[in-house]
Amino acid sequence: MDERKTKILYSIIQDFICTGEPVGSRTLSKKYNLGVSSATIRNEMSDLEELGFLEQVHTSSGRRPSNKGYRLYVDKLMIPAQITKQEELYIKSDLMNLDIFDIENVLKSKLALISKLTNLACILKIPSVMKNSIKSVQFIKIDHRNLLVVIVTNEGIIRNSVIRVRDFISNNDIEIINKIVNENLACCTVEDISVDVINRVKSALKLNGYVFDQVITILYDVFKDDKGSECYIEGVNNILNYPEFSDIDKVKSFLCFLDNRGKFESLLNCNKEDDLEIRIGDENYVEEAQNYSIVLGNYKKNSKVLGTIGIIGPTRMNYSKIVSILRSLIDFINSSID
Repeated sequence: MDERKTKILYSIIQDFICTGEPVGSRTLSKKYNLGVSSATIRNEMSDLEELGFLEQVHTSSGRRPSNKGYRLYVDKLMIPAQITKQEELYIKSDLMNLDIFDIENVLKSKLALISKLTNLACILKIPSVMKNSIKSVQFIKIDHRNLLVVIVTNEGIIRNSVIRVRDFISNNDIEIINKIVNENLACCTVEDISVDVINRVKSALKLNGYVFDQVITILYDVFKDDKGSECYIEGVNNILNYPEFSDIDKVKSFLCFLDNRGKFESLLNCNKEDDLEIRIGDENYVEEAQNYSIVLGNYKKNSKVLGTIGIIGPTRMNYSKIVSILRSLIDFINSSID
């Protein structure tokens, strides 16, 4: 595509993102310094429509970007927005020296802020823990009667709880408990922990076998209600305020889609290892999501994916700003996790 068509397409997309109104040749001629006449712009717009980058809703109206047009814009034309100092401060708040124990709670509270900055809905997906194998179980002495138990899965998911001991346990006892428990549970899933495994560990721990009973209780309490990944969304009302949702049927369809856990969560897998994934309109394979765009990114610790955070909204979302805010958030999370 030549430079003139590229400039015209870029201007149409920028204008439509801002106004939500189909763009005509006269509007482009007046608002943007394209250096050609309105008639020339009109001809170029007709060519862009034939190429599939624009679409015309009504014969007499202007044109709007197609999904193909947005894809070209995102891949080739878009210039990521510069986030403001204030936005950067909002993003960084509560994330300094982030403790991995608190990351889920901190990010859940962050959703409302990100949805406010983007004026869209912000989503957070935390992976299922049930099928994760146990990487380690660490016992840390708090005082002479309380131990902190930290369970880490192979995917980096962490759960912790405090258990109370009956009698004084020495540091040497704790080392022995750590060694025996990890020798028997490392690489096991919760489903692998059979009665035989439990009895073997308790026998090896001797008088401290009751401590392992509490560990098993913690494991099952944490995982028993796990039905898959957890998904949180904030800012749905932001989307409903867009003109695209003046049709009540569209509102109902969108809300039903969000309520269908299986369909909604199936779209929230980010397949790009080190960058954001942007899915536009019919690139979302679930039919109910094909009027929307979804921007996703993974946050990690030591290259292990801990979860996915993203934005969902109409296809005419401000991709430039969304990408900058989300990339900044994820980069800062990754650099802040202990």
